[in-house]
Amino acid sequence: MAPHIRLIYFDIPGKAELTRVLLNVGNVPFEDYTISREQWAELKPTMPYGQIPVLEVDGKQLAQSSAIERYAARLAGLYPQD
Repeated sequence: MAPHIRLIYFDIPGKAELTRVLLNVGNVPFEDYTISREQWAELKPTMPYGQIPVLEVDGKQLAQSSAIERYAARLAGLYPQD
């Protein structure tokens, strides 16, 4: 069974855009959960390191855009083996 994936970020390209591209190119189903600046004030205390983007995989939060990108590339089959 495929994991439930939710990408949390603002409704702008920014640091989450590469992750969006990787998941879309790899046909990995995910929820693109976009937030407004007003919502960010409420969510910030619940995010790892108080930052976004955050990738939730079956409820577990993965932070830091480079780590998220590597994970998304692996899910999409786009990460090299060597």
